[in-house]
Amino acid sequence: MVKSSTLRSLRDRIPQSGRPLGLLLAFTGMFLVSTDALLVRVAERDSEVDGWTIAFMVGVFSSPVAWSLAIRKIGRHLGRELVRWRRPLLVTGLLSAVGTTAFLTAVTLTAASNVVAIIASGPIFAAVLARIALHERTSMRTWRAIGLTLIGIVVIVGGSMAAEGIAGDLVALLAIMSFAVNLVIWRRYPELPRTLVVAVAATCIFLMTVVPADPSLLDRRALLATLAMGGLFGPIARLCMSTATRHAPPAEVSLFTPVETVAASLWVWLWFDEVPATPTFIGGVIVVASVFYGLTGPAREVDPQPPRQA
Repeated sequence: MVKSSTLRSLRDRIPQSGRPLGLLLAFTGMFLVSTDALLVRVAERDSEVDGWTIAFMVGVFSSPVAWSLAIRKIGRHLGRELVRWRRPLLVTGLLSAVGTTAFLTAVTLTAASNVVAIIASGPIFAAVLARIALHERTSMRTWRAIGLTLIGIVVIVGGSMAAEGIAGDLVALLAIMSFAVNLVIWRRYPELPRTLVVAVAATCIFLMTVVPADPSLLDRRALLATLAMGGLFGPIARLCMSTATRHAPPAEVSLFTPVETVAASLWVWLWFDEVPATPTFIGGVIVVASVFYGLTGPAREVDPQPPRQA
């Protein structure tokens, strides 16, 4: 009886709708994505596997999982929904493929902490794009949080400028730009079936990487790592992030990218002794504090207006 009461109490505390639900989904999605950097390092260990091959295997393992979810959710209306939403699905699928492949490749080219620090710049791109494309007002509190987040990113990246890995940094920038555009698309089409978004993204990742990928480079460890990314963490994370934009604006959803920055840096530090530099610690504190500031406060300061519908 006590156990049942406790479970009900915990369930009642979980947001069911609105901005709180959107923020919870954003946090969950980013926390799950933070495991990607660790799993890429696991896949790379004692093998010559590259980013293209890792992304390809993620697409291979994600596709059956994602399409099974879509079929279960939509049922016999699957074909109709694909035709109805074909254009936004194709665009968001291609952007997801570019973003995922770019991120996984970037981690193979430079320090994981560097990549996820650049990923934390997502709020800047998302807020600007939402303002231009959706005419969505971003609160001054969110803009201030974005500015503070940028300072933290400058501290992190500035500390690693002397090290090699500029190619990885640029590829990471491409990844976060793709993600930011997708956030705006998902916000623009709140009725777009999220399970189809995840399914089409998985298929596009597979198709984009099938030619340059070389599965012969995979060993048992790399195969299991890509299975975890593609068959479990990836689909759930993408579903959480795409659904979050139904309840919260892109600028606020993207404010959770620093969750990945901090968590991913911690994973590779604990597992592979890839110790972040001192500026990474300092910048990480600034970033986390900025996100906390941006997501707290009076409702009038943090709740922007919803996007205008066509």
